[in-house]
Amino acid sequence: MKKNALILCIVMAFAMVQTVFSQDVTLRFTSAKTDGTYVRLDSVTVQNTNRSWSETVVYPDTVLNLQMAGIFSAQASATDIVAYPNPFNGTTNVAVTMPQSSDAMVQVFNLAGQKVLERAMKLESGENLFEVRLQEPQAYLLSITTTHGCRTIKLLNRNAGGGNSLSFRGNGNIQEKLHTSQPFQDRDVLRIIGYATENNSVVTSREVLQELFVSHNYTLVFGMTSVPVGDEEYFFSVGPNRHVLISSGNLQYTTNGTHTVAGGGADIGTWRFAPNPWDVIGNANSNISSNNTSWIDLFGWGTSGYNNKYPYMTSVNSIDYGNGYYDIANTNYDWGVYNAISNGGNQPGLWRTLTQSEWLYLLNYRSTNSGIRYAKATLNNVSGLIIVPDDWETSTYTLNSTNDTSAAFSANIITTSQWPVLEVAGCVFLPVAGYRYYTTVFLPSTNGDYWTATYYDEYSSYFMNIIASNVNSFSNHGRYFGRSVRLVQDVP
Repeated sequence: MKKNALILCIVMAFAMVQTVFSQDVTLRFTSAKTDGTYVRLDSVTVQNTNRSWSETVVYPDTVLNLQMAGIFSAQASATDIVAYPNPFNGTTNVAVTMPQSSDAMVQVFNLAGQKVLERAMKLESGENLFEVRLQEPQAYLLSITTTHGCRTIKLLNRNAGGGNSLSFRGNGNIQEKLHTSQPFQDRDVLRIIGYATENNSVVTSREVLQELFVSHNYTLVFGMTSVPVGDEEYFFSVGPNRHVLISSGNLQYTTNGTHTVAGGGADIGTWRFAPNPWDVIGNANSNISSNNTSWIDLFGWGTSGYNNKYPYMTSVNSIDYGNGYYDIANTNYDWGVYNAISNGGNQPGLWRTLTQSEWLYLLNYRSTNSGIRYAKATLNNVSGLIIVPDDWETSTYTLNSTNDTSAAFSANIITTSQWPVLEVAGCVFLPVAGYRYYTTVFLPSTNGDYWTATYYDEYSSYFMNIIASNVNSFSNHGRYFGRSVRLVQDVP
């Protein structure tokens, strides 16, 4: 019965988020140092790069509400919950903002649905502050039920906290929202920078540049400690003394909008990384055309848009693709070199495609702390390949049938609740998305093909292939086939 109540609460919370999304998008800001300790924000600057406006949220405001038509609600309709830091090391702070005072039940559940904390209390209008301490390093669900409904957020604990406890710290009594009349549309790209005070000097956070289409909680990170900024990034070796970061999702494209290209010009369409690592477009890629405004994620080789090699090409003549008898590595035919990726820095030249030899080294030859390089898995019911970073620790999560090309995708069944434990430790997931011939999509749930930057001959190029019986980087075939693209970023 208790587990049913939890499920109902989560469903209700999801429905509430959907309702808010249909009307407006809410941005909530917290901040932390690189070691995870709390920082009080003085202000946050939000710049809409598509519409050339900026708005400054000044303490004690912590919330900015944007509505699609530019009309903004003056009343909050639901409870807002923010945890900072999150992920955390044993202890985190939770801020609950209430539109009105209410009796409340605060509960924390582990992934098995077991209740580890519960406390009934009175929450006041405005911000209510808690400290949550959790013993086991794993993901949890924190649920707060009030007369205004039920809201649930995910917590990710990375270290033992010395027991489970929930302490009420009081009411912050802050103003809840800043309202603006600036125009905002779905998928505008926002540039966000936080400002705080350290030793009587103003310091700035790391810049966040993100395409926005749902409400979002931002933890702005300030480099105020001796911990290097790069310590939270996880690297993958693709050659001797050569390391990369791997993008969090597959490359996607729509003909909507415009974007910057190499050389400073602009081109039609918008590029992005998939919002979730398991997201694939699947059979909807069959709608590909210059007039189709839906997202696609299966591309012919070298179709960056440069030299009229457009991502929506469907020609079945291989010589129409790429750059003849040349690799596309370090050229404008590479998707990441030529294009700005809206949620990947929004500048051309920040990303690139791995070569065939780099894929081979990544999957077969690199040395890792754990000896593990990859494992086949099913994440959120999507088959694919988990690639672990060089410094992966086996104590983080038990992966089965590692480095086994013939393992079944069912060797590791991972839910969206379990995935954050792996993601925060640096793992990436490559979903199988099928391949496209002309406008027909084949094997969208059993075959994964990822382009390399390496040509085979004038008609074929290499791609990395993931299927139930194998994982290899030696495959080559016609350039006109639509395949997945996963970009990387070089680490100096």
